[in-house]
Amino acid sequence: MPGSFVHDLPSQRVVFAPGALVRVAEEAERLGLARALVIATPGSGVRLGKRIVENLAGRAAGLHAQAVMHVPKPVADAGLAAAREAKADGLVAAGGGAAIGLAKIIARDLGLPILAVPTTYSGSEATAIWGLSDGERKFTGKDMRVLPRTIVYDPELTLALPAATSAASAMNAIAHCVEGLWVPDRTPFLAALATDATRRFGIYLPRVIAAGTDLEARGECLVAAWLAGTVLTAGTALQHKLAHVLGGLGLPHAETHAIILPHVTRFNLAAAADARARLADALGGDGADRLAAMLRGFPIPQKLSEVGFDRGKIDFVADEVAAMAIKMPRPASAEDVRGLLAAAY
Repeated sequence: MPGSFVHDLPSQRVVFAPGALVRVAEEAERLGLARALVIATPGSGVRLGKRIVENLAGRAAGLHAQAVMHVPKPVADAGLAAAREAKADGLVAAGGGAAIGLAKIIARDLGLPILAVPTTYSGSEATAIWGLSDGERKFTGKDMRVLPRTIVYDPELTLALPAATSAASAMNAIAHCVEGLWVPDRTPFLAALATDATRRFGIYLPRVIAAGTDLEARGECLVAAWLAGTVLTAGTALQHKLAHVLGGLGLPHAETHAIILPHVTRFNLAAAADARARLADALGGDGADRLAAMLRGFPIPQKLSEVGFDRGKIDFVADEVAAMAIKMPRPASAEDVRGLLAAAY
């Protein structure tokens, strides 16, 4: 019998279909948006942003393509200024975690609804968690104002996603699933989602890496990303706290999650029997070993030393994480964190 729990899942509209991008204007109208500001990243994000502005037609308030990973405070301030200047009554976040992350900060501060059009597998669009970096520290919080009201999933938008970005963002999502199996506020429903999403990624992510134009595999990974993001409703623990502190030092978010995931999983599964069994069922073997094998099979960095981590910062990171007093599924001391970082380095 499960322990006591409270399950309080917010509502969110999800539109999933190949070619669903053409439905963005319809969904914006459904939300009552008359001046939607499109948020994107520079480069390839501009192209998608322009397509959405054209699709929105008279409902578009413009394109702000300046989103950056970890949402540095100056980038957040510029986004807020752009939304105010455009007199936006809503936001369309188009792209990966950077675009969705910036939209979340604008939504948090200005109370604007978000329509998300994700193009990676991070799952950020399904969470009410925001992040903001300032100097060497990254701050995160939970606020229902930042949860996108509607998500439009179009697998066709992911066909050109590079293998490295596909793998890293999906490993980020798998981290949501793994952590969701041991956080204190997990529920049977969220554990079931985490297990299913992990199984989907285990089957279909290798296919995506082998053949990026595999539309079926791309669609399955988007579904898995949605489920994984929903799992974060239960909260976070060592995996995400550690990744966020490292992110404050400028390390790439998804790649950092991917690198530390096997190490954190091995550390925590020693005290999480149910999570160990669920991961074994989903991945077909020891969870930590299978995640390490997946990481080795993907064209992404394998060690923290490869993504710019300064080993001299180990004590700083260990002390920051230890101060959070993480207890579940086992306490993580500064010495424990130093060991994890040394192994991942």
